[in-house]
Amino acid sequence: MATQSSTMIPQYPAERAVDGNTGTTMYLLNECTHTHWEYEPWWKVDLGDTYVISHVTVINRGDCCGERLRNFMVRVGPYEDFLENTPCGDIYSETPSNGETIDVRCEEPISGRWVSVQLIGRKDVLSLCEVQVFAGTVLADNIAEGKPAFQTSVVWGMVAGLAVDGNTDTDYYHDSCQHNEGETNPMWVVIFNRMDYGPERLNPFNIQIGNSYQVTMNPKCGGDHYIDVSQPSISVSCQGMSGRYVGVRLPGYYRTLTLCEVQVYSN
Repeated sequence: MATQSSTMIPQYPAERAVDGNTGTTMYLLNECTHTHWEYEPWWKVDLGDTYVISHVTVINRGDCCGERLRNFMVRVGPYEDFLENTPCGDIYSETPSNGETIDVRCEEPISGRWVSVQLIGRKDVLSLCEVQVFAGTVLADNIAEGKPAFQTSVVWGMVAGLAVDGNTDTDYYHDSCQHNEGETNPMWVVIFNRMDYGPERLNPFNIQIGNSYQVTMNPKCGGDHYIDVSQPSISVSCQGMSGRYVGVRLPGYYRTLTLCEVQVYSN
């Protein structure tokens, strides 16, 4: 189901952007959405399931006013409140032409159920003729949930199992996050960070995947990863890797690792 911040007239509802019609004529043919003129208008769609999204294509209005679509942002994530979701790529700051098709590539694939498009930092009309969302796979099962979990140390009873209990609440004081002592190289793929205090403590982190119980012996998934500390979660693509053990590790000295949830998905 698609919704938008406002609808100018009933002929231009949010559903026009997901009806499969890639026509770009709004006036007379009613092929596009149209909001009122307002500050940071938005459009969003519920995909009905969680997918790994790689890119989103936005088709601009063709019969008029293509420049209205400048400075927009696409977000993808698990939350109906799209402001809590992860940006897919950067803000599109160019001025698109009438009828232009804009392909927005996520820096890394993002798992989510909700996709949104929003104008950033200005008042204008948001008009979309079609939004196409491209995914690699449906995330039917989090294969880490409920599995035995281990960590290098435990503080105040916040055990490793709290990161694979299926609870993605990012408030530590709701007893939904694990916590280790400050130490060197703590160890522990969607990662939910603690948000009520110290979200920056997760940066940078490594992910290691393999068949060794000793996490440091397993291959790294990429290099150092950084989470946007304003976002509750990050999705890291580890394409082509396989293994029995998945570890999250903080490189460096005397660092504290707190994870609210770790979700592992496989094709």
